[in-house]
Amino acid sequence: MRKKSKLLIVLVIILSLSLLLNIYFGVSSLIKSTYTPDSEDRDILAEMTKMVIDNEVYQEIAAKETVYAIEQGVSRFNVGDPSSIHHYEIQVQTEKETYIFTCIDEKCTDVSNEGWTYSRYREEEPILPLNKNN
Repeated sequence: MRKKSKLLIVLVIILSLSLLLNIYFGVSSLIKSTYTPDSEDRDILAEMTKMVIDNEVYQEIAAKETVYAIEQGVSRFNVGDPSSIHHYEIQVQTEKETYIFTCIDEKCTDVSNEGWTYSRYREEEPILPLNKNN
């Protein structure tokens, strides 16, 4: 009898641990999927990046500031319509600021600079050498 109760306790612990791990990995995967682009997202972001580079505002930024990176992103976290084109953004990172470009409408006929934030290149050193003089 004592052996069966120990075995039952071990089984309950294993099942509880398994359930907790499955919940953790399920929630973690769901959250990651809200900001990780899939193959369709990457295609959309690639076309948007081309639109940003061709955009007049980007051309003005590139003429005045050094563009260090162009970062693509998607964020569907806590939104009403996760398929909306407005969840995609292209960030143009310069030494002064990071400019955020998004589509102007649902068909993404053009992009516009909808915001800006600090530049990591002002606060931190670039990851790569980026034309540093020795």
